[in-house]
Amino acid sequence: MNYRTGKILLITSLLLLPAAWFPVWGEEPAFLYTHIHREGSSVTREESRVEERESSSKTTTHSDVSVNLPSAPSAGGMVYPYLAKNKLPRASIQREGGDAWDYGVSAAFKGDKGWGLLGRQGEELVPPVYSSIRYEGEGLFLVKGKKGFSYITADGKPAAPPIEEGPSFYREKGKYGISDRAGKRVTAPLYRQVLAPFSEGIALVEFSNGQKGGVDETGKVLFTADFDSAGPYRKGLAEYRRKVNRFNWGVVAGAVLGGLGGSGGSDDMLPLSYDGVKRGYMDSHGRIIVDSRADEVYPMTDWGTFVKNKGLLGFVNRQGEYIIPPGRYDLSGGMLYEKEGLVTMKDRASGKMGAFRLEDGRQIMDFLYDRIAFLGENRMIYEKAGKTVLAAADGTVVREIPSGAVMLPYSEEGMAWLEKGKDIQAVDLKGQTLFTLQEGEAVRPFRHGLAPVKHRGLWGLMDREGQWVRPPAYKDLQMM
Repeated sequence: MNYRTGKILLITSLLLLPAAWFPVWGEEPAFLYTHIHREGSSVTREESRVEERESSSKTTTHSDVSVNLPSAPSAGGMVYPYLAKNKLPRASIQREGGDAWDYGVSAAFKGDKGWGLLGRQGEELVPPVYSSIRYEGEGLFLVKGKKGFSYITADGKPAAPPIEEGPSFYREKGKYGISDRAGKRVTAPLYRQVLAPFSEGIALVEFSNGQKGGVDETGKVLFTADFDSAGPYRKGLAEYRRKVNRFNWGVVAGAVLGGLGGSGGSDDMLPLSYDGVKRGYMDSHGRIIVDSRADEVYPMTDWGTFVKNKGLLGFVNRQGEYIIPPGRYDLSGGMLYEKEGLVTMKDRASGKMGAFRLEDGRQIMDFLYDRIAFLGENRMIYEKAGKTVLAAADGTVVREIPSGAVMLPYSEEGMAWLEKGKDIQAVDLKGQTLFTLQEGEAVRPFRHGLAPVKHRGLWGLMDREGQWVRPPAYKDLQMM
């Protein structure tokens, strides 16, 4: 699985933005689930993030295929409850459906009146008339126009929203009951609230007595638990949250990697920042796996999550077991490479960076480096003793690069941008220059042999030979 088609966990500073609107009917969700699951080439993206960092006169950007949508946690999240047209929670939709490229779309672009879509050859497929565009999988794009949210296909034609078949809820006299796939009532209206729709056979509800817990599709009570809000189950875990009087925004770590690996490119390589949410995780039996009473709990990944308590930071797996024991580590300036299960962290005593493998917690790089960044395609960049080096994942030096240079992650085709001052070069896996950018003050990573390039304040699309596929004409341009 590559970063273009994966489902993303983003642990970035944009976690601090307001909660997103419900995508189809404009309802404000009760909760935004912060776990994004990745599986094969499927794509489920309910939120987006676009993060930019100024480096000299350039801006490097890390973005996924969603553009210009208000967002809350991570990296994307699952908005719920999913409200049908009768405003009743339905089953959690977890969609499969490939890359937007498979449906002829290369990028989203922003014109004077909004966002549109570009084809593989840079042609305008959908005019820029939407205030937001987001790829939802299966060739469908969620757009927001003058009349609210709707779905379109790659050629701009209206499309019906997806409806998940499965158990749902009906409402009667202010309470909720369960109905089966055919719409037949399974239970009487027993629940005050539906807190999370059915997912993996479990829904989270508030009972008539005020307790909260999980029920199966027959209405059988599986467990009761103490939480304020919760999200649907993914791979056996549900995120729950508790209310606090206020967040301590001072704990937010720096979300940008400065001066070495860019903040942009691979959706699997993510800067780390705590979002202030008081979350925890429980299993399908209602047992607490990660306690929300810890000082900081980060959004869950496929490997586990970071937990900070009493000044010590560690990493626990999805069973709640410490894989990296709590220590005096710092995630500011760190990076999570989720695809390979690698993370960089800083030793607070020395201020140096090291790297760990999340599968077993083994430290694979000692705390000896000023900077470490994963670039994908078996490449990394590190800075040590004043030297900046492009290296293979096992540490074998590929070449030394200018001190202070910035590299964006490699594309699947083995191309990356190397920036030093005003000089921007496209390089191969050996670090050799393919071409030097003559017109451009900012770039974004290659995808499918194309890359957004900014020139004189406008964005265009450039191919792997350094030729304009679409000359600079847009206020913004994001690969999809």
